[in-house]
Parts: sequence; C-alpha cells; structure tokens
Amino acid sequence: MNKPSIHIRPMREADIPAVARLCGDLDYPTSPETLAARYAALRAFPDNEIWVAEQNGLVVGWVHGHGGHLLEASSYVEIGGIVVDPACRGLGIGRLLLEACEQWAHQRGYTRIRLRSGVQRVDAHAFYRHIGYQQKNTGITFALDLPRQD
Repeated sequence: MNKPSIHIRPMREADIPAVARLCGDLDYPTSPETLAARYAALRAFPDNEIWVAEQNGLVVGWVHGHGGHLLEASSYVEIGGIVVDPACRGLGIGRLLLEACEQWAHQRGYTRIRLRSGVQRVDAHAFYRHIGYQQKNTGITFALDLPRQD
C-alpha cells in the first residue's frame, strides 16, 4: 500500500475556506469571513506562521506557531492550534506539521516550543508524547472578556 503524498507549505489566502472547516474539527467553529480577518491580522506580525498540509491538492491539516515573549523566562514558540482532518489522522500529518513549526522556531533562535491541550484530548496527549513532547504541568486557564470599544 502506497503512503499518500503529503506536502507542507505556508498557508495562503486561498486556503481560508478549508482551514475554517478544519477549525470546526478543533471545536472552534468559525466562518471563512471571520477567519479571513484573523488571518490578515496575524500576517501583520512577523512572529506568526501558519502551515497547511496538502494531500492530493486538498488542505487536510494546519498548524499555527507564534512567538511568546516573557519577562520572567526565555522566549518560546507557542502552538496556537493544530488540527488534522479526522479522515487523515494516523498518516504522519500532525508530525510533519509540527516539524515545520519546529524548524521555523529553530531558525529564529527559539529553544522551546509549547502547546496547550484540553484535558479531554487524551488521544492528542498520547500523540504529543509519542513524538517527544513532555507534559510540563496541568493548569487552569482563566479568561476575561473585555467590553467592546465600538
């Protein structure tokens, strides 16, 4: 059985509809219009990159990496999100996407990559451990929605 050919490349505007669809698989449903606005905003910051995985010309996964800069610790790259189409999992696509992010981080002098994963994503945790990521802590995320300034 031939392994399908996977191509990893930076995201383009034409990928927005497919990436928006995959956001739903990550439990963050969004419209292509909303995603287009977010994508444009992220492109303004040099410490952001988004890669997509293509299989037979179709986008089947994506990963977003961005620089994290702290006063109290060394800079790092945070994985903002990673998702692979459920029908394409187990083909090595997630690993290839993370490798692209790791290379990008290394080229920019970062020495660590972090990612956060919900406690319910047990399969994802096993995948991250399998490819060498180590659990560092268990935490609770707090958020505050600020009032809009229309």
